[in-house]
Amino acid sequence: MIRKIIAKIAKRNNSYNYNKSSNIIEAETSLAEQKTENYSKIICHHFTSGISTLNLIRTSLISTYEQLNTEKDKIIELNEQNNKAMHSLESLVIEFNEAGKESSEIKKQMTHLKSSLVEINDAIKDIQKIANHTNLIAINSAIEAARVGEAGRGFSVISKEVRQLAENVKTCTNHIFLQTETLQNNGSTVDISIEAQLAIITRITEHINEVVCSIKGVIEKSAAMKSIIDYISNLLFLSIIKMDHVIWKIDLYKKLTENKLDEALTSYSQCRLGKWYYGDNGKCYAHLPGYKNLEEPHQMLHNSGVLAVEYSVSGDHEHMSLALKRMELASDEVMNQLEILGSEIFREIVKFTPSDNP
Repeated sequence: MIRKIIAKIAKRNNSYNYNKSSNIIEAETSLAEQKTENYSKIICHHFTSGISTLNLIRTSLISTYEQLNTEKDKIIELNEQNNKAMHSLESLVIEFNEAGKESSEIKKQMTHLKSSLVEINDAIKDIQKIANHTNLIAINSAIEAARVGEAGRGFSVISKEVRQLAENVKTCTNHIFLQTETLQNNGSTVDISIEAQLAIITRITEHINEVVCSIKGVIEKSAAMKSIIDYISNLLFLSIIKMDHVIWKIDLYKKLTENKLDEALTSYSQCRLGKWYYGDNGKCYAHLPGYKNLEEPHQMLHNSGVLAVEYSVSGDHEHMSLALKRMELASDEVMNQLEILGSEIFREIVKFTPSDNP
């Protein structure tokens, strides 16, 4: 009887000790799990707190991107002004060439005029010879009439009139000769002036052509600079997009860690990449393979993140983990396609590089 009582006491003690040990193990396990969970939370907290630093970097990139676009707009405006100046100068060259042609025509006309004046002077000299000869005849006729006496008085009057007419002709022809000589002298002066004018027009035209060539060189170099700035601007934009999605993922992990699952996530069409991709700025690269291959992984990245949050809310951690894995794979593919797109944009935009020679 006593043995049975002792056996029961011993069995009770063993059962108590076993339960006690079991409770201790469970408590220690629970404490270890709690420590691990606290450790994970600490790590996640400090990891996700790095978003502020990434935001600063992204803000700096955006500022540089906007400054580059401003400089690009200035270059475009400058090129427009240079084009206007170049077209104005080219029009001026055309006008100078027309003036040169008119001056050449005037010179030809002046040459013809001088030739005509020479012919007129020759004709005047002939008239003067005839007038002199007529005068001599009239004098001889007067002498002969005087010899005849009273019968030749009428003929003497006629001879006098003829002589007077000859003198008048000589006077008129002398006056004409002086006028034509003056015209010849003036014509020579005009001819010299036209020659000087043609030389000046030629020099001015040459200088304007040199200025036009210089402006064309400036425009070409500005266009090359604009292309390079455009490429760098696009490269910065793609870097900002990459940074956006890194921050988006970290923010998602932060929501999952801190159990803030009621806040909405940015969709693939509303993020910076989505607005660019489906807007006018992005569609100009729609013919590039990198652009075409970007849409599917980008949509999967955002949609998988949203699914992960939904699974977390429902407590389905297994499917949440699979969704996060798909999100990370899609993220890697987005980064890869953005790299490819950057290389394609380089070949698309940078058509040439500015020459070192003017």
